[in-house]
Amino acid sequence: MLLGGKFWIVAWFFVAALVYSSAGFGGGSTYTALLVLHRVDHRVLPMLSLACNLMVVAGSCWRFSRRQQMPWARCIPLVLGSIPMAWIGGSIPLDREIFVPLLSTTLIVAGCMLLLSGRGGENSATTSDAPGSALTESVHSLGNSESNEPKHLPMKRMKFSFNFRTSWQLGLGALLGLLAGLVGIGGGIFLSPVLHLTRWGSAREIAATSSLFILVNSIAGLIGQGSKHAWSLSEIHDQLQTHAPWWPWLLVSVFLGGQLGNAAASGWFSPIGLRRVTAVIVLAAGCRLAFLFGQ
Repeated sequence: MLLGGKFWIVAWFFVAALVYSSAGFGGGSTYTALLVLHRVDHRVLPMLSLACNLMVVAGSCWRFSRRQQMPWARCIPLVLGSIPMAWIGGSIPLDREIFVPLLSTTLIVAGCMLLLSGRGGENSATTSDAPGSALTESVHSLGNSESNEPKHLPMKRMKFSFNFRTSWQLGLGALLGLLAGLVGIGGGIFLSPVLHLTRWGSAREIAATSSLFILVNSIAGLIGQGSKHAWSLSEIHDQLQTHAPWWPWLLVSVFLGGQLGNAAASGWFSPIGLRRVTAVIVLAAGCRLAFLFGQ
């Protein structure tokens, strides 16, 4: 039988990677939900989701960096706060009776946050390339006093100082990193709505920041997941072969979907429409998990 009877999950992973990468996400929340619905062992499930995340967001981060659209200085507090906590969260053992309800709740909350951030996201999306936009405000926040400064600042001019805003972002990164590590996702699905609601930056800046956030948290969470069970690489491979022998096809599908999604992010899809579609997907997965677990 084709792919051991798992053709549809491979197809859904491809679609999820296509949609999420277009919005700057990795898709870990949907991958995790799909794997839970297919009753994959909860011990290997987060590692597989995080690996798929990495396949998708690595391309997004490269695209944003190459186009000088990554607000590096403003990303630093969020990333620094999240990395150790994502590792800690990934290393905490969770029984299935705790893992599934926690995942379901986080998906529903994330979906609601995405829908609530729609109005703020529309404003930032429509003004992201206009004079006086959040992007220009970001430039001024980095210490720029020239009105005719180009939009993309050289890395050598980045400035980083500790203040209340910095401590708030460190705390936010730590909280979301811990949650991401616990449920085995990158955390961008939580970070992006918060940044939109607080008018942190333009839609493009938030997408770039979310991609980097997901990348570093996926790496830290993957290390934590591996250390939690004290498995070697060969043992991880054996566990994947036992509980999800079709896992290589998932990696191939998300890689291809991520590549197409990165191209789509150049202008095929509306960022507002993508966020709404993502919200519906996440809400549906969370509600479905809650329904199945309650049976």
